Amino acid sequence: MTDDAATPLRTLPVAAFFDVDKTLVNGASLLFLARAARSLGIVTWRDLARFGWKAVSFRRHGETLSVLDEVRDRGMQLLAGQRADRLHALAAKVVETMRPRIWPETRDLLRAHLDAGHEVYLISATPDFLAQELAASLGATAGIGSGLEIEDGVFTGRFTSGTMHGPEKARAAQVLMADRGFDPVDCYAYSDSSNDLPLLTAVGTPVAVNPDRGLDRHARAEGWRVLELDPASIRAERKRVRAASRRRTA
Repeated sequence: MTDDAATPLRTLPVAAFFDVDKTLVNGASLLFLARAARSLGIVTWRDLARFGWKAVSFRRHGETLSVLDEVRDRGMQLLAGQRADRLHALAAKVVETMRPRIWPETRDLLRAHLDAGHEVYLISATPDFLAQELAASLGATAGIGSGLEIEDGVFTGRFTSGTMHGPEKARAAQVLMADRGFDPVDCYAYSDSSNDLPLLTAVGTPVAVNPDRGLDRHARAEGWRVLELDPASIRAERKRVRAASRRRTA
């Protein structure tokens, strides 16, 4: 982490927006979701294998909107017909498996914002029920994700709007800042992806976290803060989580 990452946060009424995949969590939330759905018997191994091919494409070709939409839609089709309360139980399971993969550095930044009295929002293409559950587990103000269509308490397999990705993230953040009376100049955004440039440029303090090549180049040219995180910190955190779990069960 760069030295200026430790700069004290302003105590003005501000919002901080955190991307999830690869920014807050070392991994892809849709993959965590698929694995948790299998462990709860919601999907079969065959379903998971078919989804896996789409996920491999996502990882290989990067976070383009067309590939992300395809992976997202395929994953959500597997959950069609599930009751909303079952999805919330699934989200709790996903968050449990994600917790050891949360970057300690960005988690601590999130907590620093909360300690400063800021509102903190997770903003992600992941389904809204998962974004909200993860946000609640971290004490964040709220989670903003891709909205699910629920009819008579059952998920239809469709989304209520486009993927919370790229310009959609920026629009959601701008609407929220306007509604809450925040000055964008005083707000923060954290992301790893050049796809989030619309969000990052919508606030006064954009921060690149383990940035991809495009974002790294842009951030350095603009003089933005760049945080380089070491996977060793994740390994150390996972050891701490396992040790704490053993102490609780001893």
